[in-house]
Amino acid sequence: MQTRRQIEQVTARERTRGWAIVLTAGYLYQLVLEFMLIRFTPGADGRWVASMLQEPAPLMTLLLLMGSSFSLVAGVGFVRSVISEAVRRRLPVRTAVTFTDVLCMLAWLHLANTVLLFLYSFFLPYPLFRAGTVGGLLESASLQLLILLIACFMFKGRSRQIGFCRPRNIGLMLVAIAAMFLFIVFALDLLLTKPVADLLQLSLESERERGIESEILAAKANHWLTGLWAVVIIGVLVPIAEETMYRGVIQTYLVKRWGAWIGILLTSFWFALIHLDIALFVPLFVIGLGLGVIRHLSQSLWGAILLHSLNNLTSVLYYYF
Repeated sequence: MQTRRQIEQVTARERTRGWAIVLTAGYLYQLVLEFMLIRFTPGADGRWVASMLQEPAPLMTLLLLMGSSFSLVAGVGFVRSVISEAVRRRLPVRTAVTFTDVLCMLAWLHLANTVLLFLYSFFLPYPLFRAGTVGGLLESASLQLLILLIACFMFKGRSRQIGFCRPRNIGLMLVAIAAMFLFIVFALDLLLTKPVADLLQLSLESERERGIESEILAAKANHWLTGLWAVVIIGVLVPIAEETMYRGVIQTYLVKRWGAWIGILLTSFWFALIHLDIALFVPLFVIGLGLGVIRHLSQSLWGAILLHSLNNLTSVLYYYF
């Protein structure tokens, strides 16, 4: 028979799930609006160039503001219910990754993004730190770093469940990493990225990649130590954060729920989608597939983190030199 405190904790957990559903809906709403801001214009070579509209129409601005305001209100309820659940914790901590875990991760992600959006819109200049400084590098990766902190909080004591454990068959994992890395470097553009772009008459110019390149070059021009920080943040911390979120939490649940192939495909599609990079959607999706397969085969996140880091470090060093 449950005690009164246990009943209160169950109620708090259900309330947390309810607020997480609301915030996840806000996350999807904002994602749809962001895709509506993408415009296609003909480039000098006649190909379509995808770019983000810098000054949204008044109606779009109003829709974004309404959604963000609603998410902030829901966020207050979500945080209060999370605190209430933590204070009343008497039931055993969940071990396996659940749908509620996925909802809560997305809720925290959306809430953090919304808070940052409001701060930059009404209270803080953007960017807060000069490009190329350590502060600027941390600012550009602030959302990924927040994801990592949130995951550490949510999965304290059960990190093995999201893949922070010794890999199975390390030899096979290393071979798979090497094969996928070589494919990404030498064959992906030739076999998939460029043929698909040619078929759709789509330019491979990427605003996101140009932003990353300018950040790295600014860090290099500033000081060699800030260049080193760019390597650490983009090449190490960002991969750990993104793999924790996508292959650790989301893929783990989807694979358990719908099986390996559907879980990996859905996670890879989501991973490519949230980058809001139409030009490089295909390579992002294929890289996501490789990361997902390695995570599943090894039953560990470390292989996916290593491949993701190698891929990012290659890009950093390419821009750096």
